[in-house]
Amino acid sequence: MLTSMQQPNFRIGARLALVSVVGAVVLGGLSANESHAQPGGTETSGSASALIGTAVRKVEVADPQYQMTAFTLEIPANWKFAGTIVRTPGCHGNGAGMEFTAQSPDGLTAAVLMPGWAWSWSGDAATQKITQASKCPGIDIVSAADFLTKIVVPNLRPNAKIVAVLPLKPAGQAALADQLQKQRQQNAAMAQQYGLHPQKLSLEGARVQIQYVRDGHPVEEMIAAVIDCSESQMPALFRRPAYVQRTCFSRGETIARAPQGRLEEVSAQLEKGKGAQINPDWQNRVARDQQAAFANFQAATNKQFQQGLRDNQARFDQQIANGKQFQANLQQSTNQAMAADRARQNAIDASAHATALHSLDRQDFIDPNTGKTIEASNQYNHQWISSDGSTLIQTDDHGYDPNGRVYPVAQSWTELVPK
Repeated sequence: MLTSMQQPNFRIGARLALVSVVGAVVLGGLSANESHAQPGGTETSGSASALIGTAVRKVEVADPQYQMTAFTLEIPANWKFAGTIVRTPGCHGNGAGMEFTAQSPDGLTAAVLMPGWAWSWSGDAATQKITQASKCPGIDIVSAADFLTKIVVPNLRPNAKIVAVLPLKPAGQAALADQLQKQRQQNAAMAQQYGLHPQKLSLEGARVQIQYVRDGHPVEEMIAAVIDCSESQMPALFRRPAYVQRTCFSRGETIARAPQGRLEEVSAQLEKGKGAQINPDWQNRVARDQQAAFANFQAATNKQFQQGLRDNQARFDQQIANGKQFQANLQQSTNQAMAADRARQNAIDASAHATALHSLDRQDFIDPNTGKTIEASNQYNHQWISSDGSTLIQTDDHGYDPNGRVYPVAQSWTELVPK
């Protein structure tokens, strides 16, 4: 029916509160003095009690998982009944919840309770992208009216006409306001205890009146729902900006059905009966299981969070290492480019110098004692330089050595090597 992210929800107590808040699921228990019977014990065909009846019978709602009775309630004696405890799997599971259908023999008058649903939404773009690719994308719905008109009616009664969208009755609104105040107080106390920001909580209900044709007969239904939402401000982490994370759930959907034009009086008649009576043993067992499941969830969440921190740190460290490697590669590339550029420039300079020497009949020579380059005429086979570097003797005589012959006391001579 819905598509959303999977979220843990352990709210059987909250869902059961809907029975007293909405009132439409309260049925049966109609005694003779509560009916609209006419004098003499006869009922007019137009009265609500004629549609519902005055005699009642007790029915049980069993929990197939626990193999025990979870609830008992009274319904009109001639009505059909089917009920059970369901645990919806997948994204929208909301813990153990009761569902039932009680209807008249012709099916035109009925009272129905459907299980609650859970969904979530994240303001984080990365999370949205992930959930959109999954089977449970986020759902940005926070009001009961939107939930009824955009989710429940289109899926449950696709051919129905919405006649009106209404708030809960004053008593129901007052009860929800009281619950919300207590929830906010508890949330604020818990947030202070753990040094966190309080969650933003909302709790509100709505009803939607619809009309459609059932088995060839025009009928009306009043569908009611109560929606709880909690919104948390998630902190920024590394490069991930802060974002809003919201979780919502419905406390079940109640339906009252009657032939068209009879809905109001039938609903009023149904509301006179006793509500569903919970089995304390079943309730305690559910509470224990939910506490254990919640503890397991907290442990798993903490483990996942710690792993997320480690993964983020590893990614951060890798980014730093990648940055350093990038800088090293860039420096190496720059050095190589500069060396290549210097080599090209040196080659250009050497070529130009060689051309200039050739045009002037000159050549470069190396002084082997100093390594100094000396430019001289290339027209001689031998070049001798004095020890003080001031005098150069050029000759074609292969046997000539000026040492001991030219300035023998003041100078010694070294033959230059062609470069």
